[in-house]
Amino acid sequence: MTDRDRDTWHTRDLHVLRAVADHDPHMDNWSATMCAEMVLDPDDLVAALQALEEARYIEVWWSRTFGGDDPLGARLRERGRRAVGVWPSAEAIDGLVEALRQAEEATEDPDERTLIRRAAGALGSVSRDVMTDVIAAVVARQSGLG
Repeated sequence: MTDRDRDTWHTRDLHVLRAVADHDPHMDNWSATMCAEMVLDPDDLVAALQALEEARYIEVWWSRTFGGDDPLGARLRERGRRAVGVWPSAEAIDGLVEALRQAEEATEDPDERTLIRRAAGALGSVSRDVMTDVIAAVVARQSGLG
């Protein structure tokens, strides 16, 4: 990575990536809204989107009308979700298991306590990679990304 690449990552591309994460990819006037909110020149937005798409952080829908590139919308790919922190991590799995253990301690109902204990045990016995993939799939589906 060159110094120029590092500069554009911190000064432009990462900001655009975060904005993509925060916006509906199908909203009206997507590129104009993005430019206005980020106080970004349309050419800089296009350059950032092209760089992020080339690096497989995002998927962009382009309108190639009137001889130019006009972004109609964009959505995060897995790599982009990881970069902005919206992809579940192993720590999230540990937190879920710990929350179940706390719920087990807090409940008075013995049947419910047994069910919660079983759920925590089952989650704890599945590999972290598998659980991360499962939770990521659920999050993506519920957020409309998958």
